[in-house]
Amino acid sequence: MASSAKAVQTFGKKKTATAVAHAKEGRGLIHVNGSPLNLLQPEILRFKVYEAILTAGEDAFGIIDIRVRVKGGGHTSQVYAIRQAIAKAVVAYYAKYQDAYSAMELKKKLVSYDRTLLIADPRRMEPKKFGGQGARARRQKSYVAPHFLLGCGTNCTLKQLPINGVLSFSLLLCTTIMSYYSFHALCNGITCRRLYG
Repeated sequence: MASSAKAVQTFGKKKTATAVAHAKEGRGLIHVNGSPLNLLQPEILRFKVYEAILTAGEDAFGIIDIRVRVKGGGHTSQVYAIRQAIAKAVVAYYAKYQDAYSAMELKKKLVSYDRTLLIADPRRMEPKKFGGQGARARRQKSYVAPHFLLGCGTNCTLKQLPINGVLSFSLLLCTTIMSYYSFHALCNGITCRRLYG
């Protein structure tokens, strides 16, 4: 009876992208969705996958072949899922078929470089709500701070506004600065408060 081939299967996830990596004894070939790793698009994100290989060391990948299938998410999420699946695959293969010390050393290297190479990132986008531009941001509202000034005394007309038959406050229309003010008699003087304008 033939002995079963040495192989491990690992998963990598980022947001809604999921990558499944099958690692088996081989000569260092890595394929993603049936294509060689050096054809992975977009090219600028390809180096994020190379980070896992270069951090662990190319000789660590020289004894295994890795086949990755990825689906879901966008380009960036898929690349991060692929690199996580590949990094976890090499650590799992060494832990299962090589010595545990080598696996621990690989794990330390990868985690010290970037924790997300082995550990999934649980962060998710929070949905936007009404009344603002984002999940938490609200539309801003500004209030005019009251300015305490004295009436200018010229070009001003007085409008008295009784409420419930009692003179509660008056409006001072000052045409000099084109603003409305309310004022109250206080200590035989007039204190004006800016309402708007």
